[in-house]
Amino acid sequence: MLRVIFGGTFDPIHNGHVTTSLAAFAELNADCMHVMPSAQPPHRDYPGASAEQRLTMVQLAYAEQPNIIAEDCELKRSGPSYSLLTLQEMQQRWPQDKLIFLLGNDAFAKLDTWYGWQELLHYADLAVMRRQAQDTPWSPAVTELVRTHSAQIKQLNTPNVAVSATELRAAIAANRAWREQVPEAVAAFIEQQHLYGR
Repeated sequence: MLRVIFGGTFDPIHNGHVTTSLAAFAELNADCMHVMPSAQPPHRDYPGASAEQRLTMVQLAYAEQPNIIAEDCELKRSGPSYSLLTLQEMQQRWPQDKLIFLLGNDAFAKLDTWYGWQELLHYADLAVMRRQAQDTPWSPAVTELVRTHSAQIKQLNTPNVAVSATELRAAIAANRAWREQVPEAVAAFIEQQHLYGR
């Protein structure tokens, strides 16, 4: 079985995440995709919604996609969410399956700042969502990784959906238009839970 692992803060999950990940899932011709909110992202400030609320929003965003699973394994682990530990754990859970770790080009461009980044390919192939509109240049170490491991690193042509979670939270707090940037069920949940408001 071919499993795609797509992680992120998802604070909140928005149409950019959903549209691009579903396009990647289709392009990779995978069997299922695990969409995984991170508990304590090592690279970011602590998120505005709780871990449970972010997991619920992921469930709501993909509710009509039977092959998409809201994955809570990072939320169960104490300490920072390191992708390497997650992929090691998933390989142990599904030793017979092939794993593909899906990430945006912005994150991939500075992959060499991640914990244990050189070991990631021991556990999963990488799929990079590249967007023509905003393509962050890769660091020299990442460029070299692509050169030496090109068979394990897939570059995807991803639709460009201009939504930013930071701007989305700011719009909600300032009472500006925001609902059309998230799935309908997620918008209803944000309002019901009074998330991101002042």
